[in-house]
Amino acid sequence: MAKTASSLVLPIIFLVMFALVEQNMGCMAVLGSCGVISDCSMACKSKFGPNAHGYCDRDGGSGTCVCVYPCPANKSH
Repeated sequence: MAKTASSLVLPIIFLVMFALVEQNMGCMAVLGSCGVISDCSMACKSKFGPNAHGYCDRDGGSGTCVCVYPCPANKSH
């Protein structure tokens, strides 16, 4: 019986840990065309703060400026 109980401890801890912890991968926003915005990274930092970073997603045409930044604490995904 003791061996059965001890073999259940790690799976239970694992399940509780993932049930209580919310994974935060950050928020994303699209600022506009890379043809209009010359520096996506700088535009993202000025709009969303120093921890934001941006890149030009070359999805066709001149591309799209995409920002990734930390989500505000009160915003849910």
